[in-house]
Amino acid sequence: MSEAVDPSGGMNLVTKSALVLQVIADAGELSVNELAERTGEPASSLYRLLSTLEMIGWVEPGSRRGKMRLGLGFVRLGARLESQLDLRELARPELERLHAETGQTAFLCIRRGLRAVCIDRIDGLDVQIHNLRLGESMPLGQGAAPRAILAFESADIVERYLRELPDDPLFGPVAPSPESLREKLSETAAAGVAVAHDDWGQGIGGVGAPIFNHKGSVVGALSISGQTHRVFHSGYDLVASVKSAADTVSRALGALRATESAPDLHERRAV
Repeated sequence: MSEAVDPSGGMNLVTKSALVLQVIADAGELSVNELAERTGEPASSLYRLLSTLEMIGWVEPGSRRGKMRLGLGFVRLGARLESQLDLRELARPELERLHAETGQTAFLCIRRGLRAVCIDRIDGLDVQIHNLRLGESMPLGQGAAPRAILAFESADIVERYLRELPDDPLFGPVAPSPESLREKLSETAAAGVAVAHDDWGQGIGGVGAPIFNHKGSVVGALSISGQTHRVFHSGYDLVASVKSAADTVSRALGALRATESAPDLHERRAV
């Protein structure tokens, strides 16, 4: 692989490079012939392209002879990009859309310890009923967004929360026991969305969906909350809309759709 790629191809070369990198990323490692089959590009062209990508560190020899994988330079570039991604900035358009479509209060939450912290919020019609203000937190098991996070967290986090939960005075309204909360978390993981009825108080409900990063780890959740009759009896499919909004943010972070990974997480979470 010593020949340099002729740069006269312009944007076509960029497009081919992006395709090759994506195919390798999806497969892990591929030979030139395997790349040719998957991209439709001739092997001779791929040899030249891979030679250039190897020189700049974007691909490197794989674990077996003749295979290529993503190189350290490309991985480092991805890491720098990840560090620049601001979850609040990426989620804000979806938060605004949910608020505009429903008129309800929209939240963006992340996990800190065993609590969910509100890092963005747009007030809706029932703003006076919500006590989760910007920067404040609530237990992971209570409320739509917090439960959407907990349901997709690691088993260690879930079990730690369940062990410490009996001392939490807010545990009662969510579930009468750790076993019943496990059931709620399993339902959430299987559905890919948390539906909360009266978690925060009588007559208050909401819908929350998890946000994932490119590693498949949950990094937060979007939710809509308000008076139950507005949230669930308006004729508006709030569940689908919240899931779609969270999926859009997840894709911006490089993740698959949350609903696609839910069954596997549900199986992992089984106790």
